[in-house]
Amino acid sequence: MIVILYIGVLIAGIALLVIAISVSKTLKSTAQTMEEVSKSIEKITVEVQGITDQTEKLLDKTNDLLEDVNGKVGKVDPVFDAVGDIGTSLLGLSQSVRQLATLATNKVGENEARLAQAVSISNSILAFRDKFKANKSAKQAAKEAHEETF
Repeated sequence: MIVILYIGVLIAGIALLVIAISVSKTLKSTAQTMEEVSKSIEKITVEVQGITDQTEKLLDKTNDLLEDVNGKVGKVDPVFDAVGDIGTSLLGLSQSVRQLATLATNKVGENEARLAQAVSISNSILAFRDKFKANKSAKQAAKEAHEETF
């Protein structure tokens, strides 16, 4: 019986040795994996730091550009205001010219009848004067012809 006990202890010892070796290999493999993970995290940290630096520089440049654009837009605003004022002035001028043209057209329309009457009277006077001159010339010619016969 003692032999069986010694054999049982020997088997238990071998089993514990196998378990210890197995656990040792697992722990060694886990340690290697953890080292690789650590190295990967260090690389990622360096790369992220580089990206962060570049992002900060880009944001700084973007902010500078935005300030520059805002400054230039601020300088251009008075030009747009002036253009708007010119447009308003031209609109007022155009309306004034339109009103003046309408007024002139209305006055011409009102005076058209008077003008036609004045032209008619002028033509009548000129025709009367021409007839009077022709009549006077005819009388003068007749008088001269009558004097020549005597």
